Amino acid sequence: MIEFEGVSVGYGGREILTDISFSVGPGSLTALVGPNGCGKTTLLRAAARLIPHDAGRILVDGKPAEDYRRREFARSVAFLPQQRPIPAIPVRSLVSHGRFPYLGLSRRLRNEDRQAVAAAMEAAGVADWAERDLRRLSGGERQRVYLAMALAQNAGTILLDEPTTYLDLRAQFELLGLLRQLADRGGCVLLVLHELAFALRYSDRMVLLDKGRLAAAGAPRALAEAGWIDRVFGVRTRLTDTGCWFEPKEEQG
Repeated sequence: MIEFEGVSVGYGGREILTDISFSVGPGSLTALVGPNGCGKTTLLRAAARLIPHDAGRILVDGKPAEDYRRREFARSVAFLPQQRPIPAIPVRSLVSHGRFPYLGLSRRLRNEDRQAVAAAMEAAGVADWAERDLRRLSGGERQRVYLAMALAQNAGTILLDEPTTYLDLRAQFELLGLLRQLADRGGCVLLVLHELAFALRYSDRMVLLDKGRLAAAGAPRALAEAGWIDRVFGVRTRLTDTGCWFEPKEEQG
């Protein structure tokens, strides 16, 4: 579980986020959405302890994030940034990096670590690629491998920054389906999404940021029906029983 209590974050004297409060519990997939520049990535980076927050508290499983030792924190929170390196290593080796918070100074995998790596690759659907060079995989395939690495980390909370970026449509469906399954098995998933239709389809809750502040949080369809998406994005949301689409406001008839 991860909780944000009155969190504010700034850079160089300029406040980016102000008084953000919401929580993501076990068994939940929460989509963090909002216009470009509203602070979504900044909030994830603060949650991952990559940048400090200026005010408020970020709690992980009820404990302030800054009170964790580094390895202890890595056992509780996994973070997948939007941009990642593509090292020249086999898939299995990359997934094994998820076990580093559990290893001693020798960094040698124990039997339990190898079992965790194998289970993570199986869950992410990448077991057949174990010996393939990461560089030879497509963007969608690599995303699944990085997700397997996060699963091997066995953290209760997973933070993902725009994980569907650069993926083709089928790969986006596959990745979000895997994240949905992870949440359904009790995981706590918080991800930044630009694709509002995907947020409405896959998430339990949606958190809307606008100009560095929390605009609204709640069930995605309820927020859409209440007009929050329209107000924040300047669009008109069209909902049906099976899906949704969006129109520019100037095209309303």
